[in-house]
Amino acid sequence: MRRTALAVGLVVLVSLAGCSALTGGDGSDPGQATIEDNEANATNVTQSLRIEANESVAGSEWTEIGATYPRDEFTVDAAQHADIELGVDTNGDGEMDREFNETHVSGVNNNAYSFTIGLDTDYTLEAGDVVMVSYPDIDNPSEPGTYEVEVRLNDQQTATTNVTIE
Repeated sequence: MRRTALAVGLVVLVSLAGCSALTGGDGSDPGQATIEDNEANATNVTQSLRIEANESVAGSEWTEIGATYPRDEFTVDAAQHADIELGVDTNGDGEMDREFNETHVSGVNNNAYSFTIGLDTDYTLEAGDVVMVSYPDIDNPSEPGTYEVEVRLNDQQTATTNVTIE
């Protein structure tokens, strides 16, 4: 019940005094977002995001991940559990060392500009783990540009990355 309440209630995480960041350290590394189709007005696009776990989540179970896109720019549609890819890079080589599937997803909540995925992974995060999510069904904005996306991990860590639309 607690996990469901967190997943439903989570829209924005509170950043811990500037301690949170994506790999690269400054929280705005554009290499941390990969877009299947970065053309303006592209629909049903899969976007992959990463966030490096820091000390605020180290030692806790991975229970959720989410992202918030600029309002009125991107549209986030509902995704089926089986269409979401989840994993953890534990050794820093950019590849998933631990993969999780739809059986680990306890719920997916979205609104017009964000998504939150509740998880039951039984995986304990360590500082330095790079958590990865690929979420389908995102519609790109109509205008080219670089947009800031907030990535959230376990209601304890927040970071930002840039998504470039051409």
